[in-house]
Amino acid sequence: YDLAEQTVYFSGAKLENMMNEAAIRAARRDSGVIENNDIEKAFYTVIAGAEKKDRSAINQRDREITAYHEGGHALMTKLVAPENRVTKVTIIPSTKGVGGFSMNISPDSMYSKKKDMENNIKIALAGRAAEELVFGYDNITTGAANDIERATQIILNMAITFGMDSDIGLINYDVLRQNGIAGMHEDIIGQCKRNLSSIYEEVKKLLQENRAILDKIASELLHRETIYECELDSIIHEYGICA
Repeated sequence: YDLAEQTVYFSGAKLENMMNEAAIRAARRDSGVIENNDIEKAFYTVIAGAEKKDRSAINQRDREITAYHEGGHALMTKLVAPENRVTKVTIIPSTKGVGGFSMNISPDSMYSKKKDMENNIKIALAGRAAEELVFGYDNITTGAANDIERATQIILNMAITFGMDSDIGLINYDVLRQNGIAGMHEDIIGQCKRNLSSIYEEVKKLLQENRAILDKIASELLHRETIYECELDSIIHEYGICA
């Protein structure tokens, strides 16, 4: 059941890749049976790349930054979108260049609500916000590059495609552009910047209010490198929050 839930968005080709990877892992053990652990490892390999075996070159400061960054994503998911699954949080880097990741799986739905999209932005920006909160603005890193790209795409879609910005209104900018109507670029950029800044401030405030939980998640990640959803929920429940 868990595997089916986690792979709900996988294409047939991606499922095939995952099972092929699981079969290879089983063969390396000289086993004639694919076990659950083989499939789990294969799942995360397909998603984020294989775990790097040699991590000796990673200094403690980078491990701490990664722990708070990924802990920020995971905690924000539990705070604003508890219906989402956070199946795994890790600071183990992968061969795809990922310094760590938190696996966030949203429930299958026909539509995306405005609130859901705003929450996805909060989750995306929480890694950067955690870095700033803990290490200071001058020590934020490049680790949030993909997160900022994702947040920008969501806020832009809300404004120019889905008519979800009250100031810009119920207008699809692509239609205007196709009809030769221009001149809204600066207005759109300015509004998107203001919206993202406002959401980012909310994220920082939420993390500040729950700093003790963030510290505990980061501490567990530094100690164990990987935690799973049941362990994450247990940490959060210690502080009286129902995830």
